[in-house]
This record gives sequence, structure tokens and C-alpha cells, in this order.
Amino acid sequence: MKKIVVLLLLLLIPTAFATSLYQHESLDIQVDVNGEFTLVADGNAKLQSVNADILLYPHDDFRQSITELTSLGKITNDKIEFEWKDRQLGTKQFGYTAQVHTENKRVKVTRKVPYPIPKNKVQEQSRYLLPTDIIDSANPAIVAKASELAQGETDLFKVVFNLAEWVERSVTYDLNTLTATSSQKASWVLQNRQGVCDEMTSLFVAMARSLGIPARFVSGVSYTTSELFSEPWQPHGWAEVYFPDIGWVSFDITFGEYGYVDVTHIKLRDGFDPAEPATKYEWRANNVNLETSQLDFDLAIQGYGTPLEDELQLEQEILSPRVSFGSYNLVKGIITNPQNYYAATTLQLAIPPEVTVLGRNRRSIMLRPNEVRETFWILKTDESLDPLFQYHFPAIMYSEKNISVTESFTTMQGGATYTKAEIEEVTVQDEEKEYSQDITIACDEPGSVSQRSYDQFSCTIQNTGNSNLHNINFCLNSECSTIGLPLNQEHTQTITLPTDEIGHQKVIVSATNHQVEKKTAIDYQVTDDPSITVNVIHPPEAYLKESFDMVIALEKTSFAQPEEVMVVLDGPGFQNVWEIRNFGSEETLSITLDNPQLSRNNEYTVTTSWNEEFQDVQEIS
Repeated sequence: MKKIVVLLLLLLIPTAFATSLYQHESLDIQVDVNGEFTLVADGNAKLQSVNADILLYPHDDFRQSITELTSLGKITNDKIEFEWKDRQLGTKQFGYTAQVHTENKRVKVTRKVPYPIPKNKVQEQSRYLLPTDIIDSANPAIVAKASELAQGETDLFKVVFNLAEWVERSVTYDLNTLTATSSQKASWVLQNRQGVCDEMTSLFVAMARSLGIPARFVSGVSYTTSELFSEPWQPHGWAEVYFPDIGWVSFDITFGEYGYVDVTHIKLRDGFDPAEPATKYEWRANNVNLETSQLDFDLAIQGYGTPLEDELQLEQEILSPRVSFGSYNLVKGIITNPQNYYAATTLQLAIPPEVTVLGRNRRSIMLRPNEVRETFWILKTDESLDPLFQYHFPAIMYSEKNISVTESFTTMQGGATYTKAEIEEVTVQDEEKEYSQDITIACDEPGSVSQRSYDQFSCTIQNTGNSNLHNINFCLNSECSTIGLPLNQEHTQTITLPTDEIGHQKVIVSATNHQVEKKTAIDYQVTDDPSITVNVIHPPEAYLKESFDMVIALEKTSFAQPEEVMVVLDGPGFQNVWEIRNFGSEETLSITLDNPQLSRNNEYTVTTSWNEEFQDVQEIS
């Protein structure tokens, strides 16, 4: 007897989930920075003195405070100075140790800041509008792309978000020999679409400056879970953008952090571009060369603040709970910003390898104060899975802070089948239609209906927002009506369910106008009466005192699933009973009749019953 086994696929969660560093209110971090250089004779050498300055070290600001900074050098406002007068060649070492307290804070943009920015609003920040050799913001290609992304926008946060999201989406993070050894120009990054944090940030800053938005480059250190690096703490670059009357707002393109940076970021300097040096050397000598090396950063967490809940709320919905092998499905992410300030998040799906995400997995979503937004992923299940199993697939939606929500769906033989075109039909195309969240659609759940019946199906749409809505095209499948919805009003639409075809069916529900786009699909089953065909295989003749085999083959011949199947074999002097609790598509029962009680004519009866009201009786001679 075959049994359907439910197979639970355990999902390997991304490495980032293993840490909760990003979710803490604060961190206490010890930062050890060490450098060295070597003085090498080149002929008849004579050395008088040598100086080394570290230009990267932490300062107090609104989200970090330096509780202790120790060094053998002289600490000034913008550097730590080291001097050697021993006139000795060889290797010299220098550095500092800092105790840094970071806090999970941001500069909050609580209102719409108009764009374009009037020049009198940024006079004091005008130097951060100028091009540099690396951030060549006057390059025509940069100006053209930035203008394209800002066209028609009047909200400064939305303009800056558009720039950041486009750079993250369009530039591939690539730590190759060109980007590892020196920072490339922003125009080079735009043309080649590759780079690391310095390049991505430079292009973003250049685009902002080209639009008259002051932006600066920040050098620091941050924690990463990327497998590209052998150590989690790495030197890092991000940006700060000036919002008039508000202040400098952080944007980290690489991390997908827009409007803030997480608590692992330690700021060491802000400046014009990444070409500004980390160290500076001067020496007075004859025939002496100075060979440098990069600064070495070693960080260790000394203390953790209270874990925090994420500022944004995440929900997830899956269109169909049960789909067939090879079917498409839809995951909807619902993001709520309950805060009184602008926020953004970067979302991804973690799914088993038997499920494919169509298109780009990573999504960056901007939310205005108290706004709710939706985003969508189209999935496709593997068509080559074993039909004897049901597969339970988790789908984990997680943010850049590793906040996650999980839903799941089942893939099985006989589940609902969605084509790509059907899924695209219920996928919202314009996620910018904000008012969609103020519309609710509640529909009947048909479940199972009988073939060629005339069951009614209704959906009710309600306006839960604060604006009257007009000319909404409300459709159940192809039956549409144009309606208006005043405040708090609702409209119910009813159709007769199509029941001609047996199997999994669906009703496509949509409501659209220039403000609203809301879509979904409702699954239901068109069923018939459960039925089983029974075929008994036995020898045409049997001999006294000789055993023989009898095989009873059962096959489901309906869409409806037979339940409580019982097979009874009655013969001369015996009865054999089989109870099949989990009937699949086919079952084979066999029995060996050992030394049966036979006469010249022998009659056997096979009685098969199911669902308490159906029965098949076969008499065999």
C-alpha cells in the first residue's frame, strides 16, 4: 500500500539571521587601529625625522560617543600625530585604541522637504555641491541619469531614495583588482556598473550633487556578514545627504539602509570624496624611501544595549496555500510604517532551492510617515518533484536588519495550477498607488462546489480611507462594473461560479482606478462524486491443495478524493478485510490463498466501499 508522506523542507536561513547586532539599542565597541611603515635606505642614507598622521579616528556625534581614546601620538581636532627623531631606519609602528558607544538613532525627516532645494537653503553647505576628481558630478551622463530619476518628483526624500535605490539595483558589488586598489570615478561606475562601497557611494553622491542636493562621503567601519570577507569588521564608506532645516541624513547604498545607518557603523570622518587619505607621512632625509601599508582595524564588542523591535512592521501573504508541481505562486509583502518620520527598508525572500524567484529578489521600499506599502514576488515550483510526496515550502521575508516573517505553502499533485500570465494578472503593477491600502476587499470562500451547479460568489469592496473614490473598475473575472465609493461605503458584487470544468479553479478579483490598484485570486474546487474502479486479477483455474494469488487493483477515476476506503474479499470459508485510510491515486492489494477450500465451482465476492455512500461489488467464479 502506498502512502502520501508530507515532506517538510528545512530552509537554510541566511547567515545574517545568526546575528542580532543590528537590532540592539546600542553597542560598546573597542576599536584598535594600527599602522606601520618602513624606512629603507637608497644609497648613502641620512634620516633626521619622520612624521605620520592618522586622519581616520572617531569623534562624538549624535549617534556615537567616544568614552576613551588612547594613543602614543598627539590627538588634535582632525588627526593623531606621531613623530620619530631617533634617526633610525626600519619599521615604525603607530596607532590608537578607542572605546566607542554607538546608538540606534537617526536624523528624522518628519515632513515633506520640497525639491528642488532653493539655493539660499544650502549656502553653508555649498562646498558639498562641487565636483571633485572622483565625484565628477558635472559629467553629462551623471547629470542625465540623475535628472531622469528625479523628474516630476517634488519630495526631496523620494528623490534621494530614487537615486540610492537605482544605484544599488544597477551597480554590481564587485571586489576586483580595479576597485580594490583605488577608488574609481563616479562616471566610470555609471559606465561599467560595478564597484564596491566606495564606488557605489561616489556615484550616489555625484548624482545628488548634480541635482543641487548637498552630499558628502563618510569613511568608517561597519559589521558585515558577507562571505566576500574573512573578517566581519571592515572599513566601509557611506553617504550623508543634507536636508534643509533638518540636517545630514545617512544613506548606505551597499547595506540598503536609506535614511539611517545601523548601530554597527562607526564614523571616522566625513569629507568630499573617498580619495582623501587615511594617513599622511612626512620625512626629512637623504636617500631614504618610505614604504607604507594600509591601516589595520581590529574591533571587538564590549557590551550590548537592549534589543529593539524594528521600526517597521512586516506582514506576508501567499496567494495560494496549495499549488501543483510546476505552478507559479505569488508572495505579497505588506510593510507598515507606524512612525511619524520617513523610513525605508530593503527586503528579500529566503526560499528552498526547489522554488525559484522570478526577477530580482531584493526590494527597496520607501514609506512616508504612517504609510502602508505592498510589494510582490512571483515564485515557480519545480515541476520534477516526486508526485508521491507533498512538499511544505517556507518563505521567509526578511529586512536589512534581519527582522523576518514566515509563511508557507504546499506543493502537491492535484493542487491549484497558476500560469505565469495568471499570476501577473493579479500582481499589482504600480506599487506607488498609496490609497490601495485604504480599500478592503472581502470575498466568499467557496471551498468545494459541485460540477454544473449554480453556486453564487460575492465580493464586497469598502472604502476605509478619508477620500471619496470615483470610477473604480471592480471585476470578478470578466464581469466588471464601474462604481463610486464615498467615505466608509461599500459595494457588493455577485457572480455565478463557473463549474463546467472539474478541478481547481479560480476567480480573479480586481479594483483599479487612477488612485487604487488592488488584486487577488480566490481558489475553489469543482468536484464530482468520488469513484474507484476495481480490477481483480486471478488465475482462471486452481487446483486442490495448491495455493494461488489474487490481486485487487484499485484506481481513483474522479477528481474528488475517495475517503474511508474498505475492501472485503469473501470466499469459501474465509473473509479478508483491508482498510485504506490514506487512499492515493492507485492502490494494489494482494493475497495468497494457501490450501483453499475449493470445489468444482468457486465464487468470490469483492466488495469495495468508500465515503460511506458509494460501493462496488464484483463476483468472481
